[in-house]
Amino acid sequence: MIVFFSILLALAVAVGVAGLVIERGGARARALGERLRKLSGLAEDRTAVDVLRDARYSALPMVDRMLRSLQVGDRIELLLYQSGLTMRAGVLVTLTATLAMIGYVFGIMTFHRAFPGVIFMLLMGAAPYGYVKYRKFMRMNAFRQAFPDALDLLVSCLRAGLSFTAALQVVSEESPDPLRREFAITVEEQALGLDAREAMTNFARRVDVVELRFFITAVLLQRETGGNLAEVLSNAAALIRDRFRVLGDINTYTVQGKMTAVILIMLPVGVSTYMYLLTPDFFKPMLESEAGIHALWIAGGMQLVGCYVIYRIVNIKV
Repeated sequence: MIVFFSILLALAVAVGVAGLVIERGGARARALGERLRKLSGLAEDRTAVDVLRDARYSALPMVDRMLRSLQVGDRIELLLYQSGLTMRAGVLVTLTATLAMIGYVFGIMTFHRAFPGVIFMLLMGAAPYGYVKYRKFMRMNAFRQAFPDALDLLVSCLRAGLSFTAALQVVSEESPDPLRREFAITVEEQALGLDAREAMTNFARRVDVVELRFFITAVLLQRETGGNLAEVLSNAAALIRDRFRVLGDINTYTVQGKMTAVILIMLPVGVSTYMYLLTPDFFKPMLESEAGIHALWIAGGMQLVGCYVIYRIVNIKV
């Protein structure tokens, strides 16, 4: 049985590595082909297909067809874009499936039961997605922190007599990343003939920040009803800063609940580890008996439920 699971683990790793190599190799091959065409003077003779964007979700046809049939490729691509990662959706799916298989095999080989295997499969399979979500959170948070200053710069440009598009151009040149990139894309979309409403809608879709929606709503309402756009955006910047202040106060008031959650998680684990190291014979029945193992799994599940309840209590929406 161990040999079978070892072979299964090796196959899972091989498939995952092969998928990642094919994904990276496809990008490198396209870049190499582009350079060779330029060196050989064939860049001017491209066909219409050459200028089309490569819209595949994966270099593996099977993964690409699966993502299209499940209609999740666009959402994964958007998540990867918001996180600032350059990988395709197929790479994330392949990596998730490989780590999930490794976790399942590890749990089966270590505990010789299916339930631990499923737990490790879920934990390791969710690791790539969790990393992408973390990268997205950090990138969106950087956008959120720099956004009020960008609004102040935009208001100053409008009061100086610049048009709204020209003011956006200034913000795209003077702001730090990721504001520079996102504002530049919006300016380019309008320069290429896209309607202002559609360009702003795309802006809100690319950047998952509530404060940006305040800004876009104010701009679109001003375009429909008229008024002083500089004054409207100045009030929006003040509103966003007040919101940051309220969020800071909430974080201060809820830090005790967050520390309580950390203590409730670490205390049982720390006490159990201490007892096992200090008196192994006293704690050994919990690890060797069927009832003890079941009790540990139930305790772990109750810990997770308690942490979720505390998270819902301290996670106050503003």
